Amino acid sequence: MKAPPKVAKGHRPQVFDDPALDQLYAAYVTLATELSVAFDRIAVLERTLERHAGVSRELVEQVALEEQQNPERAAKRAELAERLVRPFRDFREAHIAAADAARSDGDLPPGTPPR
Repeated sequence: MKAPPKVAKGHRPQVFDDPALDQLYAAYVTLATELSVAFDRIAVLERTLERHAGVSRELVEQVALEEQQNPERAAKRAELAERLVRPFRDFREAHIAAADAARSDGDLPPGTPPR
């Protein structure tokens, strides 16, 4: 028996007027799914530690609180936040620059918002 294809054939249905919103929605659903799996795995690890290594959930919480104060972890959280926001900020800045260029070329009157 043949294995099913890994990628569906044909076009993906478009739900939103802007295809970029469909892509953003797909990324959001994928991220939420992966996060759910990660939460499940963390719960399994915590139960395993509690049952087989005698590590209480209270100790896990205490160590987690200590790690929140760790400057290295704080820097990694900030780096992740920057990577997540960067595409949106880059898009916005490019959009503003294009509108400014159109205004300076006389294509748009002053005060006209970009489309």
